[in-house]
Amino acid sequence: MTTTNNQIIFFGNEQLAQGIKASTPIFDALIENHYQICALVLPAARVRKPFPIAVKAQQAGIPIHYVSKASELLPIIEQYHPQLGVLAAFGKLVPDSAINAIPGGIINIHPSLLPKYRGTTPIESALLNNDQTTGVSIMRLVKAMDAGPLLAQAEIDITPETSKQSLYEQLAAKGTELLLQVLPGALAKNAPETAQDEAQATFTAKLDKSQSELKFAEKGAQELVREVIAFAGFPKSKTILLNKPCTITAAHAADQATTELDQLCADGKYFVIDRLLPENSKEMDAKSFLNGFKK
Repeated sequence: MTTTNNQIIFFGNEQLAQGIKASTPIFDALIENHYQICALVLPAARVRKPFPIAVKAQQAGIPIHYVSKASELLPIIEQYHPQLGVLAAFGKLVPDSAINAIPGGIINIHPSLLPKYRGTTPIESALLNNDQTTGVSIMRLVKAMDAGPLLAQAEIDITPETSKQSLYEQLAAKGTELLLQVLPGALAKNAPETAQDEAQATFTAKLDKSQSELKFAEKGAQELVREVIAFAGFPKSKTILLNKPCTITAAHAADQATTELDQLCADGKYFVIDRLLPENSKEMDAKSFLNGFKK
């Protein structure tokens, strides 16, 4: 166990992907390893319930600040004089003025093998692109998005059984492990760093609700199955079945249909519906849906 009195300011809510049930392993590990967190800084958001990380901070007596604009960061940093910043899913670009105000700078936990998948949706992008591996990177924050030098990286396999939630949990756990390894060096300002290869950089795009419609006539069955996995929680994968709006929660591709709900896709394969969530109902399998809604 590492013990230090150096103050850390934490940025972000640890929600490394949209639509997942977020946990707080990184924040928890800092507390459990007796790192002194002087403040938690979160992006201002209209949410019905507080972020899980805010609940943890309140329980630990850590001050919480919500910011709407990047210009609000510097006064907060100057209030606490932290030695190092740790960032995990902050959702806002941090200006140089804020980064430079912290002696050790800010280190970021990013759920991809940078420079691949810079941006806001690296987990979803790995699933959509049918990658066999992905990973997590610890990098030093710079003004350009996810372009800073790397302090550590680790790979994680993606299997046919991998879900968006399980991948998030694996990446968060591995990111926590790596962070604890590099923190002593980061605080001492002597952690080894490796520059990213800009020629290999790729970028991800934000997700929005316009992507939720399953377009069977335009896309292949397996491509749509990957959408169901990557879009779980948000923006979701939706279609109309028996005149009922439904969210598809599990599906697979096949050469033949299993039930009349299954859809023929652009590649001649069938999108076979395993589980679905009808509007104003509970999640069920295809057979239960047919029994309940077919007239």
